[in-house]
Amino acid sequence: MPPLTLCSLISTLVILPLAWFRGGPAERAGAALFLCIYLASTMTQTWRSGDLLWGPLLVEVIFLISLIRLALKRDRWWPMVASAVQFLVVLIFAGAALTPEITVRSGFVAGLVLGILCLYCLLGGVLERILAGEPPAALAGRAGSPP
Repeated sequence: MPPLTLCSLISTLVILPLAWFRGGPAERAGAALFLCIYLASTMTQTWRSGDLLWGPLLVEVIFLISLIRLALKRDRWWPMVASAVQFLVVLIFAGAALTPEITVRSGFVAGLVLGILCLYCLLGGVLERILAGEPPAALAGRAGSPP
């Protein structure tokens, strides 16, 4: 397995459960969104027309719209940064479709690197919540938990 793919896999396996159990409502929504996008992108990998991977492009655009919606509904900083990074991913897909010099592999690697960066934006939101002493959403419904 290539090192970048391994880094992405390990980061995903560490950050998503951490965001779900230690994050607030925005981080939980982000973790669920990342999981849905990962599943959808694996199902649409083969949807293509020539060199245009329109299935993954559609998934990335839906992810961008979902992150923008999350950024507008919640008062957290990380969805705004993640939306900006995701916008760059969509631009890479569009650039790869319009520019024949950009190979599918180089577009994939650039998208993977920015996807990891987007995932670390979520981690930054979780760490900010932990450092601020805010209770995680996982404890919100339990008796005896802080308000």
